[in-house]
Amino acid sequence: MRNGLWVTALLSVVAPAALVVGQPGAPILPGRPAAVPNGAAPGYVPPKAGGPVVVLLDEGDDALFPLMNNVVGEPGTVAREGRDAFTGVDAVRVTPLQRYQARVPGWAFKVAGDPRAGEYRYARFAWKKAGGSGVMVQFHDADRPEWRLRYFAGRNIPGWEAKSVAGAVPREWQLVTRDLFADFGAATVSGIALTAMDGEAALFDHVLLGRTLADLDRATDDALGRSKPAAALGGKERDGLWADLGGPERKKAAAALRAFLATAPDQVGYVGDRLPRPDPAVAARAQKLVAAFGADAFDARQAATAEAVRLGPAALPAVREAAKSADPEVAYRAGLVLQKLGDDGQGSPLPPRAVRVLERAATPAARDVLTRLAAGQYGADYAGDASAALARLGPPGPRP
Repeated sequence: MRNGLWVTALLSVVAPAALVVGQPGAPILPGRPAAVPNGAAPGYVPPKAGGPVVVLLDEGDDALFPLMNNVVGEPGTVAREGRDAFTGVDAVRVTPLQRYQARVPGWAFKVAGDPRAGEYRYARFAWKKAGGSGVMVQFHDADRPEWRLRYFAGRNIPGWEAKSVAGAVPREWQLVTRDLFADFGAATVSGIALTAMDGEAALFDHVLLGRTLADLDRATDDALGRSKPAAALGGKERDGLWADLGGPERKKAAAALRAFLATAPDQVGYVGDRLPRPDPAVAARAQKLVAAFGADAFDARQAATAEAVRLGPAALPAVREAAKSADPEVAYRAGLVLQKLGDDGQGSPLPPRAVRVLERAATPAARDVLTRLAAGQYGADYAGDASAALARLGPPGPRP
């Protein structure tokens, strides 16, 4: 009898959210624990006011997630989304109903009609909805006892007082810019609620406060890699950025992505030459190792686990599938390998990032590479992202 790892999951059924004191649909009464207990926020470094733009959510927001703790217990989860982002390499995925925190430690951003240094007037955010009929972003005003700075698209299902920004929910990424002062008057932004309402999930990204619209536009252009680079990208600098693009350090990867996007038409040949093609022999070896995760002999399981780690990224497609296994020992060992290789289960980080560079280029050569990727010539990790990119680009025009 082999030694297995058994995990017991405790499931609880949560009733649909109602208008409960303390949630973003109702007032926060004095004494209600709307803030993080004792102001604790281990690992979270709040953005600092002072510049023309303050970034509330964009890259590497994981440390904020535990603080979005739905103090009265409504359903909803929050997680990093690493394959589908509006800017950079990260977005935030929220499942219904919502995740929120009324008083994020370090947040006290003044909204004013004529903002001075450290004050802001405009809000900007990007969102996208999978399923359902409504999505909402809410900012908490520390100067009032209730949530009142709310924007929604589609249906306002709970009927909370809010401003509509679109009659339909955004099925693709949509950038929203609003004049907070004109909409709600003076305020102090102290918290945020990301509300999926219904459906499968909502994605949120690039949440900013800006002093002027021009300030916001510059920040968005920089984040999207639209700002003109000071010099051409090439040589050792480009090689280093390519390594960062597929690496695990997300802030470095986001900087590398911006650099490649800014020069995308010039990078198509470079990207195409460096995309790894799967080796059938290595893939077959990875499948044998995964099968050995469930061997009767402990030593055989240990050896297969260690060799899968040594095989490196080439083993990841097989190991990710093994992580979904109903056999707890196989799933456990697959999880160990993923952890050792720095994989978060969302797939290799390179495919969605490389595909975005090719999509931005949108040249005939870029379309050719995307077509090969979509056909599976570089493995399944690339096919879905490339197919989606080709669909967004639409049919090619006539070649000159």
